[in-house]
Amino acid sequence: MNQLWRYIFIQTLIGVLAAAAVIVAVIVLIDYVETSRDIATRADINALEALQLTLLKAPLLVQETAPFIILFGVLFTFFRLSRRSELIVMRASGYSAWRIVAPAAVLCLILGAASAALLNPVGAQTNARFEQIRERILDGQVGDAARSTGEVWLRELSADGFTIITADRVEPDSASLIGPVFRQYRLNDGAPDLERLISADEARLTSSFWQLSGAVEAEAGEAGRPVGELGLPTRIQPQALFERARSPGAISFWNLPGVIESAQAAGLSSRPYELRWHGLLSQPLLLLAAALIAAAATFRLHRMGGAARFAAAGAVAGFGLYFTQELLLGLGASGALDPVTAAWSAPAMFALAGLFFIASTEDG
Repeated sequence: MNQLWRYIFIQTLIGVLAAAAVIVAVIVLIDYVETSRDIATRADINALEALQLTLLKAPLLVQETAPFIILFGVLFTFFRLSRRSELIVMRASGYSAWRIVAPAAVLCLILGAASAALLNPVGAQTNARFEQIRERILDGQVGDAARSTGEVWLRELSADGFTIITADRVEPDSASLIGPVFRQYRLNDGAPDLERLISADEARLTSSFWQLSGAVEAEAGEAGRPVGELGLPTRIQPQALFERARSPGAISFWNLPGVIESAQAAGLSSRPYELRWHGLLSQPLLLLAAALIAAAATFRLHRMGGAARFAAAGAVAGFGLYFTQELLLGLGASGALDPVTAAWSAPAMFALAGLFFIASTEDG
């Protein structure tokens, strides 16, 4: 790591920080207005409380806009180096385009990993804190909607069959089902036969049991009989009930594997969580693709002129990367693409496109 490498690395870091300051200021201002308008119509809050709520949401908002921060930060850095003829001097000294772009690429990979592994968990915690404060300020006006979900459908496999669990709603805070019905099936030559049906007023999920209250049990073909309290063994984790009431975007990077496993054990669709998991894993490649696009748009400025035209082309390509990624993630959410393809395709394609453009600039 020679002095010139460190110089480019530091200049890129300065450019990214400058872009982050501008973009974060804009999104915080916009979100501040939205938060004030959303809550102030239903509760009396002052400007400081609105700002506090906005700042709690800021980490996740920053993570979502990270590709744009990298794009404009690298564009700004290399455009400035080109305008001051520093890129020309580097090339004349025998530095290849690959050695010039390497420090920016390394920085983006580091920032991408930090965004997924550090910023995302912080954002998940602050977002949860935002929901708590918002509910307290609104004095329960949104409490029922925030704490409970609609109808529940769970499926759990057993050694000789499976159990279908339905309920009117789930209370994530207490990991309880309201109005649950347990239908236990046994497989007979591959065909499911209903063996037992249990309904209850409430079923509370512990580490390995459903604790039913007000239970009524009925064997196949028989009338139901009240049994009151009843415990049923289960492999479903409370996390599965809790997380299904939250957006996948609000779950910490480190908790996602456990949530995916819990959702699969509960018979829930794990696709949204798998998409989020792979989306976070692909964050370093996504930021690298944005950096390569920005660098590719600036490497030809000193040779061909038209700084504004090439910078605008780089910005458009960066927006194309973001919207292509969102489109593929949407297709993944609909089931048209598997999570790996949906999350990794756009960063890989745009990174290869940036590498191709830089190679054509370097080697002709």
